[in-house]
Amino acid sequence: MALEDAFRKAQSPRIVYKGQEIWLQHQFPVADGQRVCVAIESFDSTWGGLARYQPREGVGLLIDKQIEVARNPCRLLFIWPYPPPIEELRPPAEELRHIEFGSIYEEGGIKGRLCLWLNEPSRPVEVVCHTRDGHIHIMNVWNDGNMWNGIHFKHNGAGMIVEEIKNGFRYRCNDLYPDEDFDDIVFRIERLK
Repeated sequence: MALEDAFRKAQSPRIVYKGQEIWLQHQFPVADGQRVCVAIESFDSTWGGLARYQPREGVGLLIDKQIEVARNPCRLLFIWPYPPPIEELRPPAEELRHIEFGSIYEEGGIKGRLCLWLNEPSRPVEVVCHTRDGHIHIMNVWNDGNMWNGIHFKHNGAGMIVEEIKNGFRYRCNDLYPDEDFDDIVFRIERLK
């Protein structure tokens, strides 16, 4: 059974699957104005060795009010540990802005949805969270190797093992391909003082 089927059957963002607690999306508690650090520890996705795909793995942050990265506001932030795929961007790459962490643009030209393409994949990214309900929704996200096909999350083999660490959580993620190895992208999010 694919993870998607297990989540659908449970009608919950959290399931126990093969003895492991797995999250489809996780609510990371934050205070209004809280600064957090997102650090990608590793990423390796081959979608089961399917040669026609060169997938990209990323981190998705969704908040009820606003997230700021280098003073760029959004409600949904996608962080990618890759250089920007210039030929695939929409709107065109002229909309690409350079900030201290990498390159940023409005995904699909949709206001409030930012993609951050990191210059250095392992460099932590600091964001400021503005919230009424006190949390960020955390998701692992992916793209099939062509940004024109969109950004995907929360279906097929998607799931995260969430481990509590000092000041935050570590996320071990499985992507679209249902191999259940939970090593396609590993990242941590920590509250800053």
